[in-house]
Amino acid sequence: MKGKVFIDTNVLIDVLIERPSSKASRDIFYAVRCGKIEGVITTQSIIDASYILRKKGQQYLDAYYEKACQFFNYFNEEQLTSFDMLYASRHMSGDFEDDVQFARAVDCCCDAIITNDKMFRKKHEGEDRHIKFFTPEEFVAKLTGQTSGQ
Repeated sequence: MKGKVFIDTNVLIDVLIERPSSKASRDIFYAVRCGKIEGVITTQSIIDASYILRKKGQQYLDAYYEKACQFFNYFNEEQLTSFDMLYASRHMSGDFEDDVQFARAVDCCCDAIITNDKMFRKKHEGEDRHIKFFTPEEFVAKLTGQTSGQ
């Protein structure tokens, strides 16, 4: 599978702090680094990740600083636009941040959104027929040609 994938903040955090359960997230980042897929992250996700990790403790923040800059070498970093904000303010799903991220993924012509956030997926899946939602595990299964529950 070759395409453009939008990486949600929670997947980015999986990789930054190397959670034991995040092997699939790390596999996705490796696929981006190797050029198998094109990865998109927002500058807002980078900021949000630092905020979340700061609240978890200094060791997590140190890991963030060590790895975050590496992402800029491999990922397309997208800034949120007034279009994204306008979309989110009119969407009214109850989660402004998810709505803004979804609008950015649509505007970037992403083929997929990779997230662990079930509510994000539930609120937006099927809204744009060109974008598919995957958990990291589902996406890795698709990427490697294995069957998944999708």
